Amino acid sequence: MPLFNDLGITEANPSAARGYSTFGGGYGEIKGLMQASSYDGVMTFHAVSPLDAHPYGSPIEECGEAQTCTLIERASAVAPSLADLSPEAHASLLMCIAGEIEAKRESLIETACAETGLPIARITGEVTRTVVQFQLFADLVKTGRHLEVVIDKADPNYSPAPRPDIRKFNQPLGVVAIFAASNFPLAFSVAGGDSASAIASGNAVVAKAHPSHPNTCALVETAIKAALTKSNLSTDLFSIVQGTNPEITHWLASHPLISAIGFTGSETVGRILIDVAAKRERPIPVFAEMGSINPIFISDSAISERCEALAKGVVDSALLGSGQFCTKPGLIFAPDSADFYTAIKSHLASLSVAPLLNGAIFGRYNDAISRLTSIPNVEIVPGVSTDKGFGVTPTFFFTDWQTAKSHPELLDEHFGPTAVVIRASEDEYCEIAKGLDGQLTSTIHATESDSFVELIKILAGKSGRVLWNGFPTGVAVTAAMNHGGPWPASSSHTTSVGIDAIYRFMRPVAYQGFLDSALPTPLKDSNPWGVPQEIN
Repeated sequence: MPLFNDLGITEANPSAARGYSTFGGGYGEIKGLMQASSYDGVMTFHAVSPLDAHPYGSPIEECGEAQTCTLIERASAVAPSLADLSPEAHASLLMCIAGEIEAKRESLIETACAETGLPIARITGEVTRTVVQFQLFADLVKTGRHLEVVIDKADPNYSPAPRPDIRKFNQPLGVVAIFAASNFPLAFSVAGGDSASAIASGNAVVAKAHPSHPNTCALVETAIKAALTKSNLSTDLFSIVQGTNPEITHWLASHPLISAIGFTGSETVGRILIDVAAKRERPIPVFAEMGSINPIFISDSAISERCEALAKGVVDSALLGSGQFCTKPGLIFAPDSADFYTAIKSHLASLSVAPLLNGAIFGRYNDAISRLTSIPNVEIVPGVSTDKGFGVTPTFFFTDWQTAKSHPELLDEHFGPTAVVIRASEDEYCEIAKGLDGQLTSTIHATESDSFVELIKILAGKSGRVLWNGFPTGVAVTAAMNHGGPWPASSSHTTSVGIDAIYRFMRPVAYQGFLDSALPTPLKDSNPWGVPQEIN
């Protein structure tokens, strides 16, 4: 999950930079990317390989406004067919989607590696994760537990007043617009966690493909449509929209038939989507995961106990995926320890990272490094440079808490292989934590002899996930996972990972006083689907 979801929209002028492969994510046009071209009047663009900054693959056709609207309208027309599926049939569809994606494993790996520059092992893991997400939701949906059926039968003796027959269950919203992330071409892209949870909750999906990996997105769309066909459902239930035109985002977010938005990206673009959704004639929810600086607090005793391992873990976590994870630890608070800082610098000095995912991220990273380098009383420590394509130099910054407080740009999130190490005493940790914004994760590294009860409480109030002696860059797909956090980490209190993500795209509807024959299937006394019913 990236800091920037590069949708190519600009806050000041959403129509700016038309005709370019802009990957701006609210920051406008970045030069050096492939210029869009026209063939027989059709606008096209190319993927760009991060390894050499050259175009990859065949031209991809830009989606126009009329085509975007048509896809949404078709999805809306057939959405009830998905909502009406029995839990068993719905689960079968999800398993079929998982199977079709698995069947394209080799072609997905080849294409995604070429478009993103990410290693085979990483993409292999993403294919597996994508398949597992659909399987996990299938297991839940088959039980019908997600419907949360509650039945209160009529009771003339109910206090304080007689109770009518009231029955409630969760229903899908209709059509959900999903915006693919740049840094996970499968796990958080057009069929990632957002789309999987939306389909699992019974919604049709129109997904904005990411222009950094358009061919991968097209392969995934083919897989899902094949599963829909095998399940005797309309392929209009899932479609992707391709293009770099910044207006595509607005066409999707503002269309009256879109009922909700799922987004993984930056606060900048998240705010734009929230504003667009709020200004509609009928506002809709935006479930946005918008990034985080994911602070780590380290105790003296932890350094004494495992200095070298801790230093290596901090650096490896910050550089994982070239620092392009929303869970990357961007701030490390540690006591003044020459051994610990030397260990960090020594390990960093031996490391290089893969090129960044696209030219916009590349440009913003270099701009951020340049700005931080100019701050006084900051030590700059580089790793090994990568010069080809969108290659960069991993860079850490070392300073003290007083300097960091005086230069808040040090406390911002910087997407890419960088982190800020701040000298601070343990008795300052609680006050530091109180001043932080909402986070996806916060971490404490300590020993059994340490007591951080107050700090844990503060971090729990600031974060969606609190870690003890771990590193935040892994987000397990499991029932207990929470991936979200207070603003600006997320736009809501919900999670975008794990089975609870399904509830973002459902709403409870109560039925009062109906004859059993007129009730929706899950609410009937005979319970033909065999779903859990909480009665009285």
